[in-house]
Amino acid sequence: MKIILEPQNSEETEVIIKGNINSPDVEALLNFMKSKSSSSRLILFKEDEQFLVDAQEVVYLEACDGRISAVTVNGTFYAKQKLYEIKEILSALSFAQISKGVIVNIDFVKSVQAEFSGNYTLRLKDRKEILTISRKYFKEFKSKI
Repeated sequence: MKIILEPQNSEETEVIIKGNINSPDVEALLNFMKSKSSSSRLILFKEDEQFLVDAQEVVYLEACDGRISAVTVNGTFYAKQKLYEIKEILSALSFAQISKGVIVNIDFVKSVQAEFSGNYTLRLKDRKEILTISRKYFKEFKSKI
């Protein structure tokens, strides 16, 4: 990959990508730029209070009984959005959907172990919870690590 920087007297920064725009390097670069330009905070709820939580503090999100629980380093909160809406917000960050109802922050993954069923067991850093990566979502998970 060749990088050329050209200083200009312009208020706005312009990025031009030439070459194979479908390459993994370009995809990684675009994801990085999206993560820097998009909001990395979520509005989460606990009891009757709203909290502005940095997305990097979220360990995982889980849909259960019609609610979205957001497990963070500072406790459990609840989100009012749908899981697919939160996934879209977090798509440029280090989050991956690992099952129909769970999105995990890759930065908190300690280990992954294959099971006989074809699923995978995911252990988290400094946490007791063990999550399951279903076969359907393993490819997405693997592409994020």
